Amino acid sequence: MISSRASRHLSLVALAAGLAACAPPLPPYRPAPETPPPVEPPRPEAQGPQLRDLPPAPLAKTPPAPPAPRAGRPTRAMAVKPITLAMRCAAMDERKHTVQADVDVRGGQVRYLRTRLAQPRGSCEFALPDFAQTKAMPSIELRDRRGSACVLRMWEQGPQVVLAYHGCESYCQPGQAFGDMLPVLFDRRVGRCD
Repeated sequence: MISSRASRHLSLVALAAGLAACAPPLPPYRPAPETPPPVEPPRPEAQGPQLRDLPPAPLAKTPPAPPAPRAGRPTRAMAVKPITLAMRCAAMDERKHTVQADVDVRGGQVRYLRTRLAQPRGSCEFALPDFAQTKAMPSIELRDRRGSACVLRMWEQGPQVVLAYHGCESYCQPGQAFGDMLPVLFDRRVGRCD
């Protein structure tokens, strides 16, 4: 004999089976569309290197660096070694020519360079993203990526590192101002540029 509880249970199972037989078939299984991951804004390095602010331009003439010690006549050439220089500096000379520079060179490889030269007739600005390094020794050479004749060169001269430029009128406003621009001298003894 079946208990009343068991008979109720069997009748519920039979009712569910009957309803299931009358129900329309379920649609085929379709997985929910995958939501794409959120788009992250591009990182600064993906957009290209970010330029740092230059040191502020000096408002008055910068006193000259102390003269290099006299070593007499050199008996041999300077040893060829990679240039290492890290300096942020700004200076103005008596003719109101100013330089603002931020340079980082390690083992002959230019890691960062941004320089602004100004004078009463105009200004020039150079930044590493516009140049490709083509030489590291005995002097560093950077050539314009756009194919112009502009070349930047760096070399050691005693305790100083010199940054010189050639054919860079396109980096100056107006272009004629380039003819009056002097090389930049980075003096590592005192951490200054002229």
